[in-house]
Order: sequence, then structure tokens, then C-alpha cells
Amino acid sequence: MSFSFFKTRPKSPQEVARAIKDSLMALDTKTVVEVKSLEKALEEVEKNFSTMRYMLSGDGESEPSPDQISQLALEICKEDVISLLIHKLHIYGWQARKDLAYCWSILLRQQVESKYCCAEYIENHLELLDFLVV
Repeated sequence: MSFSFFKTRPKSPQEVARAIKDSLMALDTKTVVEVKSLEKALEEVEKNFSTMRYMLSGDGESEPSPDQISQLALEICKEDVISLLIHKLHIYGWQARKDLAYCWSILLRQQVESKYCCAEYIENHLELLDFLVV
């Protein structure tokens, strides 16, 4: 049972995809010169990955919504988040990588309108597979 008095409203799939993209883009900015700034940006990435994980698998109190999962998969493909996720893989910490691997396993199997949109995204961007292998 959760005793949080200050519950925030759950984020929509669009907000989660956008937050992930923005936090990954923040890792590239020229302002990330100081170690503290990089650590803060990585914490934000971890927080967003954790939010995505809870949206995909639910928490102890509620089950995940199939509609939200489908919408999140579509938004991640639309916003080109997959490319950023793969290109920044070497920067993430252990927990972020663990959350990302878990989320990726769900997203790859997610069928939206009889198509596997994340798998199709990888098919259309084969250079991402080359990046992972090399």
C-alpha cells in the first residue's frame, strides 16, 4: 500500500516518449562540460527509463494498460527515440541499461494495428544494428 500524499498524475505515453527524448538530447548539449551536469542528466535519463518501465509493466498496485503500451510504442518510433537509445547506450549506468533492456523486450513484441512498429523501425534503420555490433 502506498502512503504518498502527493501523488502526481500519471504521464501520458506522449509525455513519456518526449521526456525520454529530451533527456537523451540533454546528454549532447555543450553545457554538459562539468561532471555534475552529466550526472544530473544521467539521473534524469534513469528516472525516465524507470517511468517507461512502470508504464509497460505496471506497478504493484495496477496492471499496465494495453492501449498505453501500444501508444508508447508508436510514440517512441515516431519521435525517433530508438535511434537515440541505441547511440547513447555506452553512456547509461547499470540500472538504466537494465530498465532499457526490459522495456526493449516488451516494445519489440508490441503489435500495433497488426504491425510490429519497433521491429519495423529497426528494419528500416539497419545502421542501428551495425552500431550495436561494432
